Amino acid sequence: MSYDEPLVGGLSVAMSMIATFIAVGPWDQPYQLRSIQAVRSRYGKPVARGVWAAIAVAAFTCGVAILSGVRPGYAEQEIGVNQ
Repeated sequence: MSYDEPLVGGLSVAMSMIATFIAVGPWDQPYQLRSIQAVRSRYGKPVARGVWAAIAVAAFTCGVAILSGVRPGYAEQEIGVNQ
């Protein structure tokens, strides 16, 4: 694990928690973002909440994958190699 993976993975998990709180919370300010507002005006607030929940799930999944060291088969981690 490189030095930046815990930082990026932790931030991703933290952002997923924030998105979860937005999806279940009573706030209206996060729904004024342009893309979320477009979803809300076309499909309604329940679907916009679902978009926030999907963002939370995606961010959490990415954070856990980063923290566990999952990487594509073609990406090899070079340890101790100075180029």
